[in-house]
Amino acid sequence: MLDSFPLTAIVTSLALLVYVWVTLKVGGARAKFGVTAPSVDGPPDFLRVFRVQQNTLEQLALFVPALWMFASFYGDMWAAIIGIFWPIGRIVYAVSYYAAAEKRGAGFGLTFLPSVILLLGGIAGAVMKLI
Repeated sequence: MLDSFPLTAIVTSLALLVYVWVTLKVGGARAKFGVTAPSVDGPPDFLRVFRVQQNTLEQLALFVPALWMFASFYGDMWAAIIGIFWPIGRIVYAVSYYAAAEKRGAGFGLTFLPSVILLLGGIAGAVMKLI
């Protein structure tokens, strides 16, 4: 099945690589700020890095299934065109949030909007298939 959706697989891989990157940043922040596991409390600079990783995981749970549902009903190319904004948005979100929490809005929008479009499209595709 994946061989029918190479672009969707690439976008999924990019999204997962972004998640790996933000997860590694948490490990670095733990070392830098002396926050030992299992603690997740530390200075604001650590908390911003940790929140980026946690929020990325939360958004990934919506994005990946929505991307694949959309691809199955509307095709590989359309899913990838919409979906590519997610990893780009996550990078913008992370870099902005690392600088200051109040700067995260644009990156969040670049991430959340494609997820909602993909989800609603996937739902519409499923309903149309039933009709």
